[in-house]
Amino acid sequence: MRTTTQYTLAIGAFAGSLLFASCTNTPAEQKQETDKKMDQIQDKMLDATVANTPAAWEKERADILQDLRDLRDNIDKKLTETNVTLADKKLKPSERTDAEALKAELTKEKASVEDMVQRAENATDATWSTTKADIKKGSDDVKSWWARLKENVDKKTKSDNDNDGH
Repeated sequence: MRTTTQYTLAIGAFAGSLLFASCTNTPAEQKQETDKKMDQIQDKMLDATVANTPAAWEKERADILQDLRDLRDNIDKKLTETNVTLADKKLKPSERTDAEALKAELTKEKASVEDMVQRAENATDATWSTTKADIKKGSDDVKSWWARLKENVDKKTKSDNDNDGH
């Protein structure tokens, strides 16, 4: 019985190795597959090169600049509203203090956005990748500050002025 099991295992191992050998590719097939993969890599590199053309770079920069300018315009509107509030002679001292603090914050954030706009406008193709990363981080910071500001206004007025459900 033991001998039969050993023969069965040996025959199974031999048959398995024959099947395994028949599944492998020939050198010609392997070369074709490698060539195909290299062509795919070259196509991806070409696509990446096309994406970094001056036209694509300019479009990306224009999109970012538009986003920053829109953000700056929103801050300007709120700054104008705050200045109108501060011009009111009947404003309570606590409300005046809050409005002055808001004006200072708005002025600081507006200066930050204007700096980002200036850097984006002055960026060159060589400096764009680092400039874009810096602008993205700064823009995200200002946008999160803007969202928190709107939430605080909603909490103080107990109404949903920004229509975000909070």
